[in-house]
Amino acid sequence: QDPFLNIRNELYSLGANKKTKLYDLGNLKTGKAKNDTIIGLRDVIIDLITNNLTPIIVGNSEDVLFAQYLANVKLGIFTNIAIVDSKIAINENKESNTPSVLWKILVNENESVSTFTNIGFQTYFVNPKTLQFITEKNFSAYRLGYIRSNIKESEPVLRDAHLIGIDVSSVRLSDAPAQTEGSPNGFYGEEICQIARYSGTSNNVSTLGVYNYNYQLDQNKQTSKLIAQLIWYFIEGYYQRIDEDPAKSKTHFKKFIVTIDNAHNELIFYKSEKTDRWWMEIPTFKGSNQPKIISCTYEDYQKATSGELPDRWLNAFQKMNTE
Repeated sequence: QDPFLNIRNELYSLGANKKTKLYDLGNLKTGKAKNDTIIGLRDVIIDLITNNLTPIIVGNSEDVLFAQYLANVKLGIFTNIAIVDSKIAINENKESNTPSVLWKILVNENESVSTFTNIGFQTYFVNPKTLQFITEKNFSAYRLGYIRSNIKESEPVLRDAHLIGIDVSSVRLSDAPAQTEGSPNGFYGEEICQIARYSGTSNNVSTLGVYNYNYQLDQNKQTSKLIAQLIWYFIEGYYQRIDEDPAKSKTHFKKFIVTIDNAHNELIFYKSEKTDRWWMEIPTFKGSNQPKIISCTYEDYQKATSGELPDRWLNAFQKMNTE
């Protein structure tokens, strides 16, 4: 039985935009060893990206995420990674025979990692050492409760991401029962679809991976329906992309300068006159003095005007000037 047949059937039953072009490449044949399958998926992703196609991969394990990352490495992309996951599964034991995918990416293969952000972790699932590691590396992690009450906070992260991975277990078990490590808490179906739409609107995202789907546990095709709708929202966002970046052109942007007493520099913000989206400059004092422009929210601007350094600005500043 095709483990992804229900997802296909549900997706193709949904209404589509007339200009939507979706190619179904079928299921990837597994190799003799797990690594063979990962490398095979990596090479398929590379071929698709080099042909200006955006792969959407659905799988039953987090190896999907590793293949996404290895594809970007081979393409020479210094990668911003965003994952939506209730856990941050970084194995701190270097002697372990089965290191997690995140251990491989963030520790063993980290030369090509620019930033890493977890969206929606649940504190009781995460080792405090993992959060300490993330802080030390100037990476970011957002608790489930924070994102659920401020879902727009995920949009700038997803806008700047090059690859996005969504773990089905980030959704609460009642909304997505086809997962092996389900929890009664997690994102609601409509929330994960909103995150998928934000992902689709990003001009930087090259691949979307959805993983840890177990079709044998799919009661009433509920998880298949949700994944199909998640993909639908990603595609809808994709076709609503607007190519705008104040780092490339300041046309159609308003510039705002905010002075904060305890900051070394003025904080510079940009607002798009087309989409009302926000960006901010991050000054660097190492190597090139050219500031970097990252995505942000209106709330970041408001925080600056009230005399506080936005956490997003501070985290990016520390990372850029300590590497």
